[in-house]
Amino acid sequence: MAIAAGGVHFFPGKNLLLIGLGTCITLNFVNKYKEFLGGSISPGLEMRLKSLQYYTAKLPYTPARADVPLIGYDTDTNILSGVILGMAYELDGFIDAYNAKFDNFNVVLTGGDTQHLASHVKNRIFADPDLIFKGLYAISEINNA
Repeated sequence: MAIAAGGVHFFPGKNLLLIGLGTCITLNFVNKYKEFLGGSISPGLEMRLKSLQYYTAKLPYTPARADVPLIGYDTDTNILSGVILGMAYELDGFIDAYNAKFDNFNVVLTGGDTQHLASHVKNRIFADPDLIFKGLYAISEINNA
């Protein structure tokens, strides 16, 4: 709700695809009439990285970073390429699917993992890692008015 409130506050009158990048990836679509239409949820960056270590016998935990090669050259870069670029391709696929269904909308990435993914998403986006906090502030302003 806070991400949607922040999006509506900073992009009034616009269709919005708001993508939260935290424990999970959350996609939230809000139309220009401020109606929340729904979205989707999938595992986030840390969940994916930790699951490779947990569910395999020999893969290590690899900390995330933004400078990821397309073709990994060791175990860590292979993991980062698969997870981070895989997530970026997932986001681009969702954005393309929304483009086929809706006209003219803004895409906003937010959350703690924005720094690792924003540069890898090929579609035009806005990146604001703190939109959720700005949304909470907007909600408090409305409630205290």
